[in-house]
Amino acid sequence: MKLVDLSVKDFLNIVDSKSPAPGGGSVSALVSSLGCTLGRMVAHLTFDKKKYKELPLEDQEKFKKSFEEIEKYRYLLEELVDKDTEAYNLVMAAYKLPKETEEEKLVRKENIEKNLKLAIETPMGICNISAKVLMLLKEILKHGNKNAITDLGVAAILLYSGIEGGVLNVKVNLGGLSDDKFKNETLETLDEILKKSKLEKDEILESVNSCL
Repeated sequence: MKLVDLSVKDFLNIVDSKSPAPGGGSVSALVSSLGCTLGRMVAHLTFDKKKYKELPLEDQEKFKKSFEEIEKYRYLLEELVDKDTEAYNLVMAAYKLPKETEEEKLVRKENIEKNLKLAIETPMGICNISAKVLMLLKEILKHGNKNAITDLGVAAILLYSGIEGGVLNVKVNLGGLSDDKFKNETLETLDEILKKSKLEKDEILESVNSCL
């Protein structure tokens, strides 16, 4: 059974166990997907409002497009909840390969390197997708139901938390790589995502707090 198909309680119990996976990566993906659902909830609560229906059609279309794109990203993040755990298991399997002979050591090293890069793809995906959703939330914030504006604030916090969690999971896997060029390029990308996303998150929270 997929992790995303578990009940909330069962998922919490699996995380709260001796098993190292699902861990921070899967939880980060879940946290960001929750941010998506909160953002869409605000949109759901907006569509029938008089103020929304009085908006120019162009604004309504932009709002609806953002709403639909967030749904697409939500499902991608849900997939990453399971993919992160699968990637972790591949890395662990590579570390358990035999290393008695020089040939075995080489095969083991190559497998570790390959699987670590695969394991990096998932948290990088969490970061990239969450950053895109943060930008889309600003469109929901612009015309969204003001009675639910704090939910957009929580959505922004969750998405940024997912990004920070993704960053940590990328970095821990980078530590095992010998490809310095890949490591440096990845760290530069992470730094850009973090800086831009923090600005987006802070702008959303500033707007939310100004309405309270």
